[in-house]
Amino acid sequence: MYREKKVAAYFWLAGGAAALILICQWYWVYYNYRTAKANFLATANYALRQSIDRYQLAQNKLPTSLEYLKPSLTFMVRTLPNQDPLALDTPGSKRRFSAEFSTVAIDQLHLPELRALVARLLSQQQHRPLHLDTLARIFRQELLKNNIREEFRLRMEHGAAPANGGINTPVNFYKDPVLIRAELVHPVRFLLRQNAGAAGVSTLLIVLSACSIFYMGRVIRRQEKLDDLKTSFINNISHELKTPLSILRTANEALSSFGAADNPESLRRYLSINAGVIDSMDRNIDRLLELNRDSRLQPQWQAIDLPALLENLIGRLAADDQPPVRMDIPQGMAEVFSDPYMLEVILLNLLDNALKYAGPEAQIIVRAKQQVQSWQLVVSDDGPGIAAAYLPYIFDRFYRVPTGNLHEVPGYGIGLAHVKDLVRALNGRISVKSKSGRGTEFIINFDIRWRG
Repeated sequence: MYREKKVAAYFWLAGGAAALILICQWYWVYYNYRTAKANFLATANYALRQSIDRYQLAQNKLPTSLEYLKPSLTFMVRTLPNQDPLALDTPGSKRRFSAEFSTVAIDQLHLPELRALVARLLSQQQHRPLHLDTLARIFRQELLKNNIREEFRLRMEHGAAPANGGINTPVNFYKDPVLIRAELVHPVRFLLRQNAGAAGVSTLLIVLSACSIFYMGRVIRRQEKLDDLKTSFINNISHELKTPLSILRTANEALSSFGAADNPESLRRYLSINAGVIDSMDRNIDRLLELNRDSRLQPQWQAIDLPALLENLIGRLAADDQPPVRMDIPQGMAEVFSDPYMLEVILLNLLDNALKYAGPEAQIIVRAKQQVQSWQLVVSDDGPGIAAAYLPYIFDRFYRVPTGNLHEVPGYGIGLAHVKDLVRALNGRISVKSKSGRGTEFIINFDIRWRG
């Protein structure tokens, strides 16, 4: 229970971290979008104002003094008498007046601003119409200077006020001021283009975070599985060692306390029992040691009489109360090319498992099949089978199909893992087909050419 709560806490922590990452990434993308939009609007509004200034400059003839090598501007300082010179200079006025003029030089730094100001004043006085097509062409040129290639359409609004968050600027050289507004032709494409980089980086970070969390989850699950395997292995080996020790203890008590040692027949029987138990424990210890030793062995390839090898193994494993084992070996496959020791261990483990798990009424068949560049070995039975949920794990070390805390069939869960290592050493592949209640079939394909 504690471990489950601890694992749940890890997953909740990982989920919280993932949610925090998503929120941070969303805010980062949104912040970048807002910043990019503000910069774009500022640049586009500046370009629109520059376009209107250029338009006014093109529509008006400026004083020639502004075109001199040393630009200057002459203006009236005062009149004598001191009256409005425009009123004195009208046809209805009969009064003479004199004026004092002054000429000032214009530096190059302020010349563009002064030219734009004079052009704006002239446009206000003359009330010339505004041609949107000409202004749009100038606006596109100004946008290109600022590396903006979006398409805009311009429209004129009378009596409208400038709006924040848009591209607009007032023009007051009409009798009634107007507002020039620029609108994107493809706003969705613009948004995608503006945020593609930030969104791509954010998506990559989210994917990497998700993969990291997924990998962490797999590691945690694998650690849980390894912990379960360790617990199961300890329980199995404790049970497997306790049973023979109980037998040895019982036999020893019979010999020492109940006078069995004085009876030659009883003595031989108990000694035979003890010898069988010791031999069984010795074989199990050897099987544990073989896991590391045999995985490093190099195959000793030679021709093997497959039927003779199988008959020998079946004879060693068969007993009166065990189901029969039938061979189906084609006559042309009297010999195969493999390592005799490794092949014997493979068959011994598969047949031993079939005999132990299939049940007394089951039929066990060993088949061999010749192929073009390889040969196949199949060990099948019609026993209780294995549930599909457990099939992916049966070749893992120390794994046993769950049957509760006790296993009716003794074992450590190392046989099939050992078989898989040996098959791989022989350049082969092993697979299993099984369904609950419909038997099990182990299929081994060896890549070495069969020999007839």
